[in-house]
Amino acid sequence: MGRHGDHVGAARRRPTCAERRAWLRFGAGVATLLCLVGVLFVGPAVVRSSDAAHRTTITCHVTAAEGEVRSTHSRGITRTTPQVVVSTSDCGELLVREGVTRTNTEQIATRFHPLGRYRIEVGAASWHIRHLLQAIRRDPLVYGFEPTS
Repeated sequence: MGRHGDHVGAARRRPTCAERRAWLRFGAGVATLLCLVGVLFVGPAVVRSSDAAHRTTITCHVTAAEGEVRSTHSRGITRTTPQVVVSTSDCGELLVREGVTRTNTEQIATRFHPLGRYRIEVGAASWHIRHLLQAIRRDPLVYGFEPTS
């Protein structure tokens, strides 16, 4: 006999409704946790990797380009990111970070003058999910640009 008088090989009792609900809640919690890990950690890495391998060229009407140094704080550590924010009337905001330093942000911003139509190379994955990125205040990165002729 087992601990509670059960016989080995005896039929198991069916779980109660409350027990099934508890397991369902536990499973839903685990699934939610896995989704959050995927969205917060795996997703951005996949998008960065895809952007590095796949680029697309878009044509946008540039209305402004300004150099800035953005500061972010996390766990007591301050990180500064020099970048050029490119405002467009038809493609939203785009960021130039590649090759941008604290000392050359304005110089790179002036490369968008005269304002007007530009061919801009961006990561394909970021461009396709740009509306989702805008919802979390992220803008697609620019990898190259030239004025249209």
